[in-house]
Amino acid sequence: MIKKINLKNVASYCETPAILETDKRINLIYGLNGTGKTTFSKYLQDKDNVCFSDCSITGLNNEKVLVYNQKFILDNFYQDTQKGIFSLKSENKEAKLKIDKATETIKILSSQIKNDVLKTGYQFDLEKKQKDIENLQLLSEEKIWEINTKYWGEDRSFNFCLERKMGSKAVLFKYISEIHKPSAKLEKSVGDLKKEIEATQSENAKTYDESLIKKINYNFSEIEKHEIFKEVIIGNENSQVAKLINKLDNSDWVKKGKGFIGEPEENNETCPFCQQRTISKNLYKEINNYFDESYQNKIKDLENLNSEYLAERQNVENIENNLFDVVFIKAKETEFKLLTKNLMNKLNSNCLKISNKIKSPNLVVALGSSILEQEAINSFLDTIIGEIRIHNDKVINKQNTKNQIVKDFWDIMRWDYDQTIENYKAQKEKFEKEKLGISTKISELNKNIEEQRATIKDAQKEMINVQDAIDAINSELIYFGLDGFSIVPAGEESYKLKRPNEDVTKFETLSEGEKTVISFLYFLELCKGKENNDEVATEKIVVIDDPISSLSHMYVFNVAQLIRKNFFNEDYEQVFILTHNLYLFHELIKYTEKNKKNDREKLFRIIKNQKKESAILEMSNDEIMNDYQSYWKIIREHDQQNSTNSSLANSMRNILEYFFGFIDNEKYEKAIEKLSDNKYSYFLRYINRESHFDRVNISDTKEIEPLIFKDAFEKIFEDSGHIEHYNKMMEKE
Repeated sequence: MIKKINLKNVASYCETPAILETDKRINLIYGLNGTGKTTFSKYLQDKDNVCFSDCSITGLNNEKVLVYNQKFILDNFYQDTQKGIFSLKSENKEAKLKIDKATETIKILSSQIKNDVLKTGYQFDLEKKQKDIENLQLLSEEKIWEINTKYWGEDRSFNFCLERKMGSKAVLFKYISEIHKPSAKLEKSVGDLKKEIEATQSENAKTYDESLIKKINYNFSEIEKHEIFKEVIIGNENSQVAKLINKLDNSDWVKKGKGFIGEPEENNETCPFCQQRTISKNLYKEINNYFDESYQNKIKDLENLNSEYLAERQNVENIENNLFDVVFIKAKETEFKLLTKNLMNKLNSNCLKISNKIKSPNLVVALGSSILEQEAINSFLDTIIGEIRIHNDKVINKQNTKNQIVKDFWDIMRWDYDQTIENYKAQKEKFEKEKLGISTKISELNKNIEEQRATIKDAQKEMINVQDAIDAINSELIYFGLDGFSIVPAGEESYKLKRPNEDVTKFETLSEGEKTVISFLYFLELCKGKENNDEVATEKIVVIDDPISSLSHMYVFNVAQLIRKNFFNEDYEQVFILTHNLYLFHELIKYTEKNKKNDREKLFRIIKNQKKESAILEMSNDEIMNDYQSYWKIIREHDQQNSTNSSLANSMRNILEYFFGFIDNEKYEKAIEKLSDNKYSYFLRYINRESHFDRVNISDTKEIEPLIFKDAFEKIFEDSGHIEHYNKMMEKE
């Protein structure tokens, strides 16, 4: 039963919404003319009208909403005939029993639907769950929006990845949620993508010549496995000094010393080692014989191999230095330096061993193989060449590369924000399953309701009529003392108004009071009956907007009695009654006060604040005063409360009518005659209107001068001899 009505951006309801929330069956709403009561009733009457696009109502299910206001009168009574109201006769007890039973079943089923209570007894709060999902989505959208914060930056590197996806947080969240999560995390990072964008998409993007990458293809291996390094190189064994040199194992020492002496001219030449004259021509000859041609050739071979090895090593070093300038190698500088260092260490080690072999030919040395180091470098260079080819292809096919970057970027984002997305999907899926379960149960309940309605429709055919409503309306007209016209059948399914001497009585010819009474009686019967003979009983919400226009107090009392008798019961889901008339308001409250134990009514006030914006406030019984007192209160507080000029003038007119109509109308007329000054002419014209609903008065409120009106109002009481009453009501005493 809880209804929450939200009025916003229509008529006098502005950006700050006016909200009426109630869980009571009877709702009485008081408000002066122009505060927004009619807008309230029109919204409930025509919720889908575009002018109410910012308004909303929650808690409304399939209830039928019946609204009595000026639009209802225009729609139903300014034609020659009125649509018939279909009532049910109670003579067919069997049919009535079927209808009553089916109606009760519908109420029970409808109650289950409204309360979201399933036969299992488990209660779902769909609205709360929906709100939870919406809040979760907002939080998820906020988290995903970090992408915009991080990557829609000043450098604009990733802007093309984000184009047409940043319209709103909801748009971005929807886009990334629909991306299929990659099976594994991409090897690329966002930093890698940024480098790729700079290398392939910028104005400076270019291709590179892969031929600049020279692999190492030198003859290190042949030298490193040469047999000469394993050979012990010694001199001529037939030399007389061979035995001594071999015994002392000092051929290297002798060879070095030999370089310091020449062929002796005499028998005894100075020895370069002991500085004694011990070198004879014969000894010199024997030493030379020891280092014969065979020995020298082997030494020459060692020296040639050394020269070749050193040259190849220098070539490697030159290539290494040149390759450091290649941008793709710079990106892997540490790895490349380590590989080249390993190779150079191996080559340098071998060079040292070769040098030692040359110095000491009798040594056996084993050169290390540099094959693995060369292969490691060449494999690295093959990778670089592959990267250059890939890069060149990306630059040549720039758009394809761009498309792939976009895909990679969003795959990375999808992976990074997977927890946020999957959590939302899981929660939403769980909610949708619960919602589907509830919807399925509700569908079953609705199906049962339709079956009961079909039963009612069949039973109604046996007992429906349009005459009962005619009889009820005419009976109430007599009760109101209106016997100058009646309502009669006009065909099988319509009515018409009729005076005794007229075939058709035009609605326009009725007095204002008669129009109000007949239209309200028709509305009352419509609420009790049906608009057509196929209509099935349903829950109803009744809205009554000021049903006492131009009625005397006696008529107002009778209308209040009708409302209490027909609407203050269990027949209707909820009733909303709006009025500016405190007398009617009091009469209705008297009834609710007697039934306070039922706790089924709620009171509201519609006001206009200082900005002339309508607002709806709850009110209690002790806030209400009678008509006469409230009119004086409006005059007293006009300046402080910033009330409208029309409410000020209207209050003055009602006070004068009430007071002098009861006390002394003759003195009132004389006091009016004394206000001959032209400045009071508009005041006099305004208060002498026959009805406060006069449209001219409403449109002319801009001409009201509050100070002049207040001055004239006081003069009337003074000139009529009732200034004491004026002072008391204005609280001047």
